[in-house]
Amino acid sequence: MKKAMIGCLLLCGVYAWGASLPLSPQGRNEAELYMDFLRGALAEGKQEGVPCASYKRALSRAPENKVLRRLLTACALAGDHPEEADQYAGYIEDGENDGEDLAVYAFYKWRRGDLNAAQDYYEQALAAAPDDLRILYQYVLLMSYIDVDQAVAKLQRLKTDYPSMAHVVDYETGNLYLRKKDVQKALHYYDLSTRAEPDYPQPYLARAQLYEKASQFFFMLRELERLEQTGYESAAMYSKLGSAYVLVKDEEKAKRSFSRAKELDSSDKTAGYFLALFAEGEKDYASAARYLRETADFQTAAGKWLQTAFYEQQGGDGAAALRTLEEGQKRFPKNVELGYFYALALQDENQCRRAAGVLEEVLESNPDYENARLAYAFALECAGKYKKMERQLLLLTEKDPDNAAAYNLWGFSLAERGVRLDEAQEYITRALALKPGDRSFADSLAWTYYQKGDYARALELLESLDEEFVQTNADVAWHLGAVYFALGRTEDARPLLERAAPEIKQAKKLLKKLPPPPSAVAQRE
Repeated sequence: MKKAMIGCLLLCGVYAWGASLPLSPQGRNEAELYMDFLRGALAEGKQEGVPCASYKRALSRAPENKVLRRLLTACALAGDHPEEADQYAGYIEDGENDGEDLAVYAFYKWRRGDLNAAQDYYEQALAAAPDDLRILYQYVLLMSYIDVDQAVAKLQRLKTDYPSMAHVVDYETGNLYLRKKDVQKALHYYDLSTRAEPDYPQPYLARAQLYEKASQFFFMLRELERLEQTGYESAAMYSKLGSAYVLVKDEEKAKRSFSRAKELDSSDKTAGYFLALFAEGEKDYASAARYLRETADFQTAAGKWLQTAFYEQQGGDGAAALRTLEEGQKRFPKNVELGYFYALALQDENQCRRAAGVLEEVLESNPDYENARLAYAFALECAGKYKKMERQLLLLTEKDPDNAAAYNLWGFSLAERGVRLDEAQEYITRALALKPGDRSFADSLAWTYYQKGDYARALELLESLDEEFVQTNADVAWHLGAVYFALGRTEDARPLLERAAPEIKQAKKLLKKLPPPPSAVAQRE
């Protein structure tokens, strides 16, 4: 807060000074120069785009200013316009140069293709600013382009000149050998780095990554545990540690590590994903959905929207799942899986016309998506668009003559409407021939027999189904109840119709036609 006040006073002071006092042309130029420089610095500090325009205005008022020319050199290089830097890079010849001056000029020489000169200026920059790790990293990267062995030799000499940086030098040397795919030498220098500074985290992470790539997960785990013992903490480290525990099948330690990663960074992607999986295993679907929503990439990962909707559905919140799928489908309109599952959710809510519209769009861009076409046929059947449904089923069965689900839907739709019953029986029989053990197909065939008045064959099929399947499917309970009613077995029909009545209107109507149960008659008497 104090810094903000000082900044405000500085700005206000400059404006007040310029407004209240008569300035000489030189004084006004200096004030405007200061403001242009300040605007550029503020833009750079806040990362509000490239501040080059403000620096250029400032330079027009002070064309010999060395700092501005260095800043504009860096601006041109950052904007990938090294040729534009030519007009500013002469700053290096004006007076004494510090490490920053030399490093920017070294990078300029690198981008202009003069690698030997770049190397020389980076070495001068390191001599001027031996503790500046940015300069060291740039120098190492340049040397890896020139000659790895030469880079190693120069880096190792730096250890003598700057012993406090020995651990960094050895780590970067290991990285150089890793680029040459010399893993043993890379590991050697990573070990030297750890010996020089046991609390330096980078070698542990580098070794862990190497062991992970080699599928040596216990070694990977050892490195990460050693790193944790140094007191180092980061969400990335704990996520990596959790992943290692998953690989060695230590679920409790994995959970603990991922939870710590989440504490350090609530949006950590790896931690959020695995914690969601653990919550799913415990049937804590609300937490699983929350973990996914909090991950850093949730807004850009269509698959996570789909998985979140699944968790919400599994947790019994169908309305939340539908909202998630609807918003996800709007956010990722070209994602066919989101569109497909959004349509299925709409069908579950009996919004059949909307479901059909969504699936029609999916099929326009993905005409070979057979599951979507079958779902489209279901939606059309639900919406009463039977001719369009049959056209879709014809397309499906022409392309895939063994599509049992399409034949079953076709036959059941005809049977449910009580039309073309012989044709319905033929379709469903074909579906059963393709999948003999499918209980839902057997129910469809039984319902066709019922519609044809063949109650005995309908009863034989429905009674062959296991009781759990009958009790957990309202349609099947309704069908068996209707068959019992047709055969005069009203007391057998009653519990089945009572089971189906909350979901099926016809079952509720038929239940009202049943005579009072014997117990009720006895009580009245």
